[in-house]
Amino acid sequence: MSFQYTPLPGDQEGSIRLINLLPKKEHPKNCEGPDNNDAMTPLPARVHCTLSVAKLEEPPPYAALSYTWGTSDRKSTIMVNGMPFLATENLESALYYLTPQIQPLVLWVDAICIDQNSEGERPQQLQKMRQIYNRATSVTAWLGPPRDNSDIALGWIQYYGSKLPENNRLKTFLKEISKEVTSDSGLAESIKVSLAKLFDRPYWSRVWAVQEIAHAKSVRFTCGDKSVSLDALHHALRLVRNLRQFQKLKQGHHVQQATVKSIGFPTNTRNAISLLKVQRATEPLPLIYLLRTFRFFKASDPRDRLIALLGFASDADILGLSSDFRDKSYEELYCDVVVGLITSGFFDVLSLCDPDNRIPGYPSWTPDFTRMRARVPLQQRALDQHSSPIKTSLRPKFSASGKRNLGSKSCSLPVSSGSHLVLHAKLIDIVDQVGTQWKAGYSRRWLEELSQFSFPDGLKSLEPLPPACLQAVLRTAVADQEGWRGAVKPRLSHSMVVKVQEVLEKSDLSDNTAALTSFGVDDYVDQLQEIAKHRCPFRTSTGRIGICPHQMKSGDRIYLLAGAPVPYAMREGTDRKLRLLGEAYLHGIMDGEALDNVKSLDKVKLY
Repeated sequence: MSFQYTPLPGDQEGSIRLINLLPKKEHPKNCEGPDNNDAMTPLPARVHCTLSVAKLEEPPPYAALSYTWGTSDRKSTIMVNGMPFLATENLESALYYLTPQIQPLVLWVDAICIDQNSEGERPQQLQKMRQIYNRATSVTAWLGPPRDNSDIALGWIQYYGSKLPENNRLKTFLKEISKEVTSDSGLAESIKVSLAKLFDRPYWSRVWAVQEIAHAKSVRFTCGDKSVSLDALHHALRLVRNLRQFQKLKQGHHVQQATVKSIGFPTNTRNAISLLKVQRATEPLPLIYLLRTFRFFKASDPRDRLIALLGFASDADILGLSSDFRDKSYEELYCDVVVGLITSGFFDVLSLCDPDNRIPGYPSWTPDFTRMRARVPLQQRALDQHSSPIKTSLRPKFSASGKRNLGSKSCSLPVSSGSHLVLHAKLIDIVDQVGTQWKAGYSRRWLEELSQFSFPDGLKSLEPLPPACLQAVLRTAVADQEGWRGAVKPRLSHSMVVKVQEVLEKSDLSDNTAALTSFGVDDYVDQLQEIAKHRCPFRTSTGRIGICPHQMKSGDRIYLLAGAPVPYAMREGTDRKLRLLGEAYLHGIMDGEALDNVKSLDKVKLY
């Protein structure tokens, strides 16, 4: 007979269950024994616990477990109150490694402490997630069992993460570590590989971890029987980032040997950095920032891709998104969230739309958050940690629609999955020619096509490109922006444009990009390679040049939406309906120039 839940008390809204994870010495013995000869044979399960009920307002000290459930088709038996309970393999492994030696360990574990089959209890308990993780004395983030030399990775993180010096010694410190991790020794290779494997684990892309880690008082990241503190991980991630940059700069002096691969240090730390950034925030963050930052995170239930983030969003109530969405389909939930954001002026949620990840039967302006594409938005969201509540701003700053920010008046709410948005907008241009979709090694071709598109009418392409046109090409290729400078992401400076022009006179961007570091234009190349992915150059009927989603075709339209900082590409179908393709950079109109003499906007229906 398997374990059966006893319903929580009538005031279940104030009650939770906790498990007491028993030390091995307290594991019950099988009095019969498997062969009826050994009267003291332990029961076969590796994990034994008891279940108790506590008041959430005044609970006993407990730790909360943050982990990935793993696949539901692979289960292991644990014992709860002496009865068999089927847990996922990853949960059983976590509890086995966390089993204490002497005293029972009090834990909150969602899969055990919530009756997952109770339609009444489960949603009520899930609404308490914020309180449960916040009231826990600590949170254990379970990364998984030991493998791929994870002990080496965690040892490196704890050791160097606790030694990170002040900035005045950082360069010397980086030199010392650089020698260690770039040597030909087997240990150096083990460190790099083990770190890369560690940050590839599923935990780092689990969307529920955002809320669990964000509300925790303290966190330890655990792998097998080894763990590291949150502070050590934070400093180690900073160190890895600085070390990559340090090695990149160092390669500029050894261009013959330099390759991107030779840096060899893990580059897959983005998700871990994002998780820790949220945990270290002083208060909840705006939903638009959370959606964009964690757009590649996953959940088994597609609704949870947003519900998990709404639990930590500072503006869910303001956006009208604070109610329980369990009675809605994930498609309806996604539509509601997009409308709430656009109504509040957060048009950049549309930067996540892509014709290739559209939900069948749903509007083109509703992205499928379960299948996010890798195309980088033209602008990034920067946090202002000094404001209260915390606010965000788009960087670099564009204002293609000028000051025509109509806010909540810019759209009408859809009423069903087949509905549309009514937007105040202006048709600015028609696409005339479309170039080649960017691929690795296409930097030269990318610039050549933009150059061809930028030649003034009547000027032969064999003639030198006028300086003003060349500068327009160089700005357009990177969407007129540079890399981050601390908390600032500036527009492309004139000095960088001049420097790139000088480099192109003696080299080209199809050369080994590491070699370009010595010329001081590596940041430009990095931006080009990031912005260009899944995009292509284009020319409009009025002679403007730009970059757009790779699905763009001749005849597509460029619109400016009231309140939106960047233009958007749209396509009119055979049914005469407009559908969204994605955001576009169109040189010469990104600061509102196209609307200078426009007195009124049109109403556009977007399907």
